[in-house]
Amino acid sequence: MKRGFACLMMIIAGNSLAGERVPVSTYADDPIVGWHWYNEPLPTEAPEEEDSVPLTALPANLQMSLLQKLVRERLNRAILNPSTENTGEYLRLQQMVTTQAGLFTKSAQKALLMFPELDYNIQHSHYNGTATVQLTAVRERQQAAVQQLGQKYGLFLFYRGDEAIDNLMASVVSQFAASHDLSLIPISVDGKRSDALPQTRPDTGQAASMGVTHFPALYLVAPDAGQYQPLSYGFVAQDDLARRFLDVATDFTSRY
Repeated sequence: MKRGFACLMMIIAGNSLAGERVPVSTYADDPIVGWHWYNEPLPTEAPEEEDSVPLTALPANLQMSLLQKLVRERLNRAILNPSTENTGEYLRLQQMVTTQAGLFTKSAQKALLMFPELDYNIQHSHYNGTATVQLTAVRERQQAAVQQLGQKYGLFLFYRGDEAIDNLMASVVSQFAASHDLSLIPISVDGKRSDALPQTRPDTGQAASMGVTHFPALYLVAPDAGQYQPLSYGFVAQDDLARRFLDVATDFTSRY
């Protein structure tokens, strides 16, 4: 009995001492004061002074990029935070940009007087009053191209007589060849003949040997010289067909 009581007292005493135990302090809890530089405040770096560069000193591309960014920023701020001041700042900046654009337009007009070779209107007038004259000149060049190529080449038309679009193209080519006195050999690749081209021949390997894979296909062909080149694919109206002759005759030289 006494022995059990003694054991109980020892356990209680042990718990009491544990509850009164003083916590151990480490370097993580208190700063070390043995060396003075541990406790000195860190020196604050003075902000570097930014060199201001005038906008006009920057490259033109960068100037324009910054200006466009500033205009967008002013506009977005005026929309998200509408006020007289924000809207006024945007409109003032936008007015400045518009003024610069107007100055550019005026300088361009002056430049065209100093350098007339740059004036598009000299070669291709945009005025309605000159439209008839220009159209007549274009048709004359097209007619000359048809005659020039017609002296060297004939026409091969590869078509499918069972296809409606091909039959429409057959009619166009038949009329075009007749009006310009061009030699035409129509070739049916499906064995069907168009009523507009009674002289049609069946394809006996010509399309494959010439690499024709899309129809209807109109080719310029010089049989004696063994030369040929495509002129058009698909349906083409007579006016566009004459333009194709001009393109080929001038090696697609720009007319615009």
